[in-house]
Amino acid sequence: MKKKLAFIVIYLLICLGPLVTVGMSRDTSAQEKRESAGFPKAVSDGKINTEYFTQFDAWFSDHMGGRPFLVSAQTKMKETLFGESAESSVILGDDGWLFYEKTVDDFCHVRTMTDRNIANAVRTLELLSAYCEQRGAEFVFTVAPNKNTLYPDNMPSRYKVTEERSNLEALVAALKRADVRYADLVSALEAQDKVLYQARDSHWTYEGAMVAYRAIIDKLTQEHDHYPNVTFSANNDWDADLVNMVYPDAADDDEQLYPDLEYTYTLKRSVVMDEALVIETLGGAGRGSLLMFRDSFANTMWQYCAQAFGKAEFQRAVPYRMSSVERLGADTVVLEIVERNLINIVEKAPLMEAPKAEIDILDAVDMSDADNRIAFETTNGMTHVYGTIDASWLGDTYRAYIIVENGGRNTFYEAFPAYERELLGAETTGDNGYSAYLPEENVTEDKVVGILVETDGRYYYSSRETMK
Repeated sequence: MKKKLAFIVIYLLICLGPLVTVGMSRDTSAQEKRESAGFPKAVSDGKINTEYFTQFDAWFSDHMGGRPFLVSAQTKMKETLFGESAESSVILGDDGWLFYEKTVDDFCHVRTMTDRNIANAVRTLELLSAYCEQRGAEFVFTVAPNKNTLYPDNMPSRYKVTEERSNLEALVAALKRADVRYADLVSALEAQDKVLYQARDSHWTYEGAMVAYRAIIDKLTQEHDHYPNVTFSANNDWDADLVNMVYPDAADDDEQLYPDLEYTYTLKRSVVMDEALVIETLGGAGRGSLLMFRDSFANTMWQYCAQAFGKAEFQRAVPYRMSSVERLGADTVVLEIVERNLINIVEKAPLMEAPKAEIDILDAVDMSDADNRIAFETTNGMTHVYGTIDASWLGDTYRAYIIVENGGRNTFYEAFPAYERELLGAETTGDNGYSAYLPEENVTEDKVVGILVETDGRYYYSSRETMK
């Protein structure tokens, strides 16, 4: 009887253990590249939360005691039995390599960007380049390749590459016909005789970042330090992101090669993390000023740039704040984005005054029957006009213009061909959007009279009254 009672008590303690220790577990959401689930409300805005139990389950899973240990144990078991990761966002490759699951479509050349998406991305980059050049700044666009784009041999054999061009390949081909400076990091990294990405992290090493930095600098007319004699020293202290996602309780630090450089720049803020939304530096050894729009791949590169310019600013915020070009007085603007996020270029229009366009129209086809949408918001002191154009009216490429009545005549502003997915409440990104920030204080919502679309050599007009 005592043994049965003891068994029941132990069983209950095991079952109640995670509940009793809720909140005592280490938060691993940052390592797992996601936000930790918050505690749900049963009633919100006077309405019953029908997703309460689903949200509670997510909260409990994130906060139960011993979660890192349990996740690590589950991963080890699945890896041993099935050769697979228990973490859906991480792929177990060969020879201990790990890959980010979100790069699979790119690796297999599954086109998630249509030809029109590609054309829209190119037009966006052309508009950014023109904006910078008009303000005396050089613009360079570059893409940090996914790890499996450079090192495909360590991907599991079950992932097959199609004969289609990848998003990046299609974009690079289109950029060759555009007036945009493009730093080709795939070629630069492939030309090296060493592995420049980390086996258990999704990013390149500091050596890889140096190769990328040099490829970018080579696109500029003004010379900057190439650090030709730099050496690197190893240290086992790197908190690799992918391995921490699958083994949050038992991941050892990885080796990292750090540059043996002495930096002379200073930070405007005394404490700055590599992941900061804004990093500002002064006093670099080089000349000029840099504005860099970047993502996590620049975590290991921004210091090279900061040292090579007199002053620099690095921004992670999206949409890109192009007004910073004038505020900073930048003579160099770099836009760096990782391959897996290329579609982001056509999802949010950069924050900048829409350029005026001189248009001489002989005739324009009325699109009154088309399914066009228009919406407005006031933000950053500007009128944001965005919407969609009936895709059946569009060819492979298009340009959209906002028509504003001003003093008895029409003024045309070219919109970015961006599909504002979040503002439109869409689950996926379309290829038929437009988005523009109207610059002048007197360009208010009521003065927008419609849109003009140029596609396949013809103009099409839709008045505001005929749009949703």
